Amino acid sequence: MPAPAPAADLRPQIRILFGTVFIAMIGFGIVMPILPFYARAFGASAVEMGLLVTGWAGAQFIAAPVWGVLADRIGRKPVLVAGLAGYGITFVGMALAPTYAALLAARVVGGLLSSSVLPSGQAIAADLTRPEDRGAVMGLMGAAFGLGFVVGPAIGGLAALLGPEVPFYAAAAASGLALPLVARWVREPAVDARQKRAARLGLGGIPASLRSPQRPLYLMSLAATAGGSSLFSMLGYYAIDRVGADPATVGLLFTAVGLGSVLTQVLLVGPATRRWGEARAIEVGFVGSALGFVGIALAASVPGIVAALGLGAVAQALLRPSLVALNSRTTRLGYGTSLGVQTAFDSLGRTLGPLWAGALYGLDPRAPFVGAAVIYLAGAAGGGRLPGRRPEAAPEAIRGPTSER
Repeated sequence: MPAPAPAADLRPQIRILFGTVFIAMIGFGIVMPILPFYARAFGASAVEMGLLVTGWAGAQFIAAPVWGVLADRIGRKPVLVAGLAGYGITFVGMALAPTYAALLAARVVGGLLSSSVLPSGQAIAADLTRPEDRGAVMGLMGAAFGLGFVVGPAIGGLAALLGPEVPFYAAAAASGLALPLVARWVREPAVDARQKRAARLGLGGIPASLRSPQRPLYLMSLAATAGGSSLFSMLGYYAIDRVGADPATVGLLFTAVGLGSVLTQVLLVGPATRRWGEARAIEVGFVGSALGFVGIALAASVPGIVAALGLGAVAQALLRPSLVALNSRTTRLGYGTSLGVQTAFDSLGRTLGPLWAGALYGLDPRAPFVGAAVIYLAGAAGGGRLPGRRPEAAPEAIRGPTSER
């Protein structure tokens, strides 16, 4: 396999990938402020509103591994383009939906199609970067994900002033903006031995991934996203019930979490993974997240919640890029297949986390945060099972990707 390009040559590719994920997440975030009102216009109950969220994430859980396999089999770029195109079309379908059932169907199809964007984009980034640079690049991809979700709802709230369907059309337009960028500027990486192996396995690569040394990474991804989604789903209620926060304060809390995450992934993930290695960064991320969530449960004032959120946001922002970077550096399967399975576990965490947190919140408002802290500590305790835990156990970092030639 040809050696990865020098860092300077990668900058245009990484910028385009960053922009693609950013624009796609803006499109996702744009519809979030209006979706409850749109659903209520159809007479949807609270449970039916929840289905619009979990239906999207559940569809991603099912489809992401299949897209990952296709990324190894037919190429990363076609999968990325197909996902972006379908993503935009389904937002138009949501805008035109005449009934709740049609809206739910469009959300599910959107989840099925959008789940191709992240694994194929990450696979391209992994193909093009050296192992020692991968943590920083995955941090940038994570920052694009988070920043798009911060900016999107703000745009969506303003767009809704023009009409309830306008945010959906704006989301479709965001996907349309990303398509020519990818088609023109993203190049298909060279095929390596792992991708060839994954292409031969086809869908059999999914069970092979679940049996591989990457399995602890998948479970840790599930734990990380379940904990993070429990925070997002219950933070507003908690701030209202615990400290009497008003809507502006709740909005500022969410903004602080988003910006803290983005800054960490841009500025700290690369230096942290180069200095400590991905495995140690993952352990630090789990421990710091646990401390932050315990702090939230103990906080009795807005400043206390903000301080605990700051710690938790920084620690959680270390987790996912480090998990993705370690997966790409140590997997023996194709990047698309392995990262697709990891994306599925992320989606499963985002599906289960809010449901689990909501059930615990009914028992005690502090319970979801204490429960998430326990999960994070369990994740930290499992660090010894991570693949490539010792530098000498990570052959790609020393010798480059394996070859079958």
